[in-house]
Amino acid sequence: MKPGIDIDSFRTEHESDEQWEFRRGFMEEHKANFEEDELVVLAQLFTNIEFLGCRYPPETMKRVAKLSEKVAAKYRESRKNKLKRTFVEASDAAEQKAKRTFTN
Repeated sequence: MKPGIDIDSFRTEHESDEQWEFRRGFMEEHKANFEEDELVVLAQLFTNIEFLGCRYPPETMKRVAKLSEKVAAKYRESRKNKLKRTFVEASDAAEQKAKRTFTN
């Protein structure tokens, strides 16, 4: 990537501050190793995988996992103390409500 490229110009309006922080970190870490177009795509794949749970072909997943080791570790560490969602089957929730029994 050319040193004069403004990474901040790649932020999209729908990105949260947290998503942008990690995507930007990925781009900063690898800007010397990739052409601009490829770097932008890899960084977007990284955030899609980490934040949205997207899955890609195995080769792509391995490549992004290897490239994102440092940034992903930082992201996962930041998530440890966050609230976690628990999903239950709708039928189980309805049954619990009907019986007025709630389990954790």
